Amino acid sequence: MLLLDAVASLGGIASLGTLALEHGVSSRDVGNAVRRGEVTRVRQGWVCLPAADRELVGAVRVGGTLSCTSILRRHGIWCAHDRRLHVRVLPHVGRVRSPFDRKLPLSADHAVHVHRPAWPGVAARTCAADDLSTALALAVVCQPRFDAVASLDSALNRHLITQAQLDDVLAPLPAKYRAYAGVVDGAAQSGLETKARLALRGRGVRLRTQVRVPEVGRVDLLLGDRLVLELDGWEWHSRPADFEEDRRRSRALAAQGFRELRFSYRQVTRDWAECERVVLALVRADEHLWRARHVRPV
Repeated sequence: MLLLDAVASLGGIASLGTLALEHGVSSRDVGNAVRRGEVTRVRQGWVCLPAADRELVGAVRVGGTLSCTSILRRHGIWCAHDRRLHVRVLPHVGRVRSPFDRKLPLSADHAVHVHRPAWPGVAARTCAADDLSTALALAVVCQPRFDAVASLDSALNRHLITQAQLDDVLAPLPAKYRAYAGVVDGAAQSGLETKARLALRGRGVRLRTQVRVPEVGRVDLLLGDRLVLELDGWEWHSRPADFEEDRRRSRALAAQGFRELRFSYRQVTRDWAECERVVLALVRADEHLWRARHVRPV
């Protein structure tokens, strides 16, 4: 039971080195447990319980640790839509294997993204999953710029990292990634908001994020003085009460003279060019600024 308890305490998968050093488990104990079917050999030097997490087992079987967006999703952090298994492998590991069978080589059919980070300070492989800081650093390099910044925004917004920790994450990366620190906004409530914010600021549009409007609450983006942009994610507005609240907010905005645009997840992620065209047309017409023609509340 000592062996099984030890493996369970390590997340259901463990290296023989960790079992020996931290729990006093011998290789003989491991061999006996394997023969009894209590644990399975994942890869040389690693064993797991039968019910161990499949992603963790797959990452170790490949030859590394679960990392990048595969870890971010587990923390509820926004990241690019990519269901591949992301595995960090040390530079000296030459034989990467199938996540399903350690006897088979890794192939493109296995939907695995192997990372071999070269920057200094990358941790050695001692467990099956990377810490959040290492995973974030890989995700910054791995993802398109807008998604990478959205991941950093999300981690800050969920209080999973501090600003100081974010600086540490970016510090060892190449200069173009370190520059992301200048555009991160921990107030962002979703990746949709981040993407819209970055795109519109890149077009020179003046905007603020998460602005509180009387009788409305916080709005996602406020362009200029009066153009409100709301971004609706998959998980939002699914209940009748949410639908009604949206309409109440829209009425309250209109009553105060604001102009409102709402874009869906699909529109932002698949058809942003058209969304941007509409927004920029309103900005060019000064619809984002208070003018004499606009009716303002008394």
